Amino acid sequence: MKGIVQPVVNQRTPRLGSLGVLSATSSDLKTLAASLNIESTNPRSLYMSHLYVRDDGIFLSGPFMGAPYAVMILETLAAWGAKQIIFTGWCGAISPLVQTGDIIVPSIAFIDEGTSRAYLPESDVCTSKPSETLTSCIKESIQKSALPFHEGAIWTTDAIFRETPDKIYHFRNKGALAVEMEVSALFTVSAFLNIEISAILIVSDDVSTLTWKPGFRDKKFIENRTAIANLISGICDDVMKKRPKTLIQNK
Repeated sequence: MKGIVQPVVNQRTPRLGSLGVLSATSSDLKTLAASLNIESTNPRSLYMSHLYVRDDGIFLSGPFMGAPYAVMILETLAAWGAKQIIFTGWCGAISPLVQTGDIIVPSIAFIDEGTSRAYLPESDVCTSKPSETLTSCIKESIQKSALPFHEGAIWTTDAIFRETPDKIYHFRNKGALAVEMEVSALFTVSAFLNIEISAILIVSDDVSTLTWKPGFRDKKFIENRTAIANLISGICDDVMKKRPKTLIQNK
C-alpha cells in the first residue's frame, strides 16, 4: 500500500540521470565531487543535505546520518529518476578480522534499525542483496588499484550508544564484520523501489575488543578514504558501460 506522503515531483524537480553516489559523511563530499568533476561550490539543497548534478546527469548527494534520513533521501532521488546508487560511508569494526582504515564491500546486512520494518516487517536479515553489476564494478576497480578489501556482512543499528557487548557478540557470531547506521535500510528500500544499490565502507573506529578505539585521525583511514573517493569516477564510468539498454539516462 502506497504511503500518503510521497516525494514531491514538480516543474522545479532537478533532472537527474539514473546513476549517482550517496555519501553519508560531509568530509568526503568535496573529494567525491572533485573525483566526479562536479562543481561543488553551489549545490542544491535536498532537505538538510546537498545535491550536486553533473551536466550528464550523474549526481552526488549527502551528508546524512541514520536509516530514516538516508531512506528519505533515497526515496526522493528515486522519484526524481535515480535507478543505480553507489553508497559510501564509514563503519566500526566488530570483528578482529578487520582493522581501522580497512575497506569493506557489504554483501548482506543485519537489520537492527526501525526503518526497514516499514518495508520488510518482522525480519532480522536484509533479504535484499546489493546489485551484482554495481558490486562487480566496485570490486574490479578496487582490485585494479591494488587496495586490499573485505567482502561480508554488516550490522546496521539505529542506536550508536547502544552497541553493547551482547549485541557485538551476537552480530559477530552471525558473521558481521562491522557496524554502521544506513546499509540495511538502503538495501531493503532499494529492493522495494526496484532500483540497484551497492556500498563501500571504510572502517573509522573499532569496538571489537569491547573498548571504543576511534581511528578518525588514523593515517590508513585517511588515505583509504581519499583512495576510494578517487576511484568513484572510474566506477561510475564502468557502471555506465555495463548498464542494460533499459536504463536510459534521463534527458
